[in-house]
Amino acid sequence: MRRTVRILAIDGGGVRGLLPARFLMELEAMSGQPLHSLFDIIAGTSVGGIIALGYATPGETGAGFSAATVFEDLRRWLPDIFPPLQTAASLDGLRDVHERHALSQLVGAALLPHHFGNARYSAAALEGCVLQAFGTARLSDALTDVVVPAYDMHGGQPMVFRSRDARSGTAVCGDPLMVEVARATSAAPTYLPPLRLLADQQESVLIDGGVVANNPAAIAYLDGMDRDRDDDGAAPDVVLLSVGTGRPSTQQPSYEEIFTRSWASLGMGLLGVVLNGAGEMAHQLVDRMVSGRPAPNQYVRVQPTLTPDASLHIDDASPANLDALIRCAEATVQEHRPALEGLVETLTATGPVPRQAAGSPAS
Repeated sequence: MRRTVRILAIDGGGVRGLLPARFLMELEAMSGQPLHSLFDIIAGTSVGGIIALGYATPGETGAGFSAATVFEDLRRWLPDIFPPLQTAASLDGLRDVHERHALSQLVGAALLPHHFGNARYSAAALEGCVLQAFGTARLSDALTDVVVPAYDMHGGQPMVFRSRDARSGTAVCGDPLMVEVARATSAAPTYLPPLRLLADQQESVLIDGGVVANNPAAIAYLDGMDRDRDDDGAAPDVVLLSVGTGRPSTQQPSYEEIFTRSWASLGMGLLGVVLNGAGEMAHQLVDRMVSGRPAPNQYVRVQPTLTPDASLHIDDASPANLDALIRCAEATVQEHRPALEGLVETLTATGPVPRQAAGSPAS
């Protein structure tokens, strides 16, 4: 009897990461099991990568963090990572230290990039948050297999962090700290600065994995196919849950609106096109690959539709927008509750696949 590999994939999307974090909190509550024991592979990109590492990190007790803890931490972190600037007639209105720091970084990036870098936000708040949560844990310490993509600007190629490769010693990036992996995968161009990583005298300049795989479902699926093959080489069965960070509810720009945009406006909008387009392509590929396989193979894609009061901007951490995103996530939970119940039954019935030390070649 073939084994069934259980896979969770989480999209990137900045503050919209609250959507999958809240949805998956419900899944964990319904199953009565921590997500690191419910899934054999957890893949995540950008904020999805941070969430995935949160589920898999041992923490101080070694038992890992609950999905509820990951959700609450993320909600608490976001206003510090992307400090909303208050509308004020003078600097007197910027009383919060995070707001003042955000303003100086924003102005510095525009006027003095050689000193401040070209990112709108400092990485200090993000680094402090993930350091507090992950501590000195390394990728090899993950409680279940994690897969987190980034892109190496220096090497000109994707870099996929795999805990399986870190444990086996086959990873080209060695065994980095989880803090470093979190920083690398979430370094969205123009929003946060890249991460400089040195491993075996090799320098990598890493940016957000969303530029190559904002939806990591295809990467995770292929990793699952490499696990526990039969003696005749047959691939295992796969149950894959992919959770997105929301699609827009409003009609997208017309040809005339796009054609007449300034270069600056058009360029700033291209990041969203890359993230959404790559995510949709991965969804279509995985859907076609899994739909042709017999039961118990199963692919479930949950992509919430954002309500009109929820912003598409990945850095809108205003209280009103965070509340709107949470309401959207809770509505998505109710909409998908029957599918969730069936998925929980499947996930708990199949049981975990033993982790292997050897992994597929690192990207």
